[in-house]
Amino acid sequence: MNTASEELEEQVESEAELDACYAIDEQAYEDAGESYFFKVWQRLCWSGGCRLCRRFPDGKPIVPGTATPHSIYNASRNCAKLPQYVTPGMPLLEVVFRGLMANGNEPMTFEKILEYLRESWGDEFLQRVESDVAVQRVLDGPNEYHIGRVQT
Repeated sequence: MNTASEELEEQVESEAELDACYAIDEQAYEDAGESYFFKVWQRLCWSGGCRLCRRFPDGKPIVPGTATPHSIYNASRNCAKLPQYVTPGMPLLEVVFRGLMANGNEPMTFEKILEYLRESWGDEFLQRVESDVAVQRVLDGPNEYHIGRVQT
């Protein structure tokens, strides 16, 4: 049986978990010999309706190696408005990665990530996510997207 102080301690720990911030470790891509911007570039919508996906404001095409963080994140924000940016069949980490991209890779709290998943998946959220703890376990574990906790 838990005492009142143990219950308070558990509540404080769970609130701290909701405040934990996550982001993509861009340096981890470089360390692994991968291109972070190429991974982002691959996820742009290329729908034709999103001019930032195809052109910089000065008319140069966005291609891997020439994109800047500012331009690629602007394109991601623009793509995120389209329904095909996140689909119900996408894996959890892919959706979180796309959410962080659209947010300019600014750290997001765990609560904000859950909110993004609920918003993106709608009715599918409850079928895709068994619990908040399971989502947190996935985010805290090693993953190919190099998403992890960051200090803010």
